[in-house]
Amino acid sequence: MPTFKTFRHFFLHSLWKIRAVIIWLLVVLVADAVAIAYFEKMPFADALYFTFVTGLTIGFGDITPVTFIGRVVAILTGIQGMLISGLVVATAVYALRETMEHPTEKN
Repeated sequence: MPTFKTFRHFFLHSLWKIRAVIIWLLVVLVADAVAIAYFEKMPFADALYFTFVTGLTIGFGDITPVTFIGRVVAILTGIQGMLISGLVVATAVYALRETMEHPTEKN
């Protein structure tokens, strides 16, 4: 019977293989936050919060950009968020498939 431990192993192992892509996407999210903070004249903490909420496709709507450039950055952040979400979901599906095919040891 497959176990969560096996799934966790495959999931973390596959995330480790694509760590450079994940780190790059997170760095770009922080750069988006810097741009939002600059163009929207808001504190960096609020811009970082806005960027991650937008990037994770949650979109609470409590902070919204008002400038044209801020809105463009928000749209690009949303697209990037779809890439991040898709990457994590694809990794989880891969790990689940490997878990189901992996022979388990009998106790």
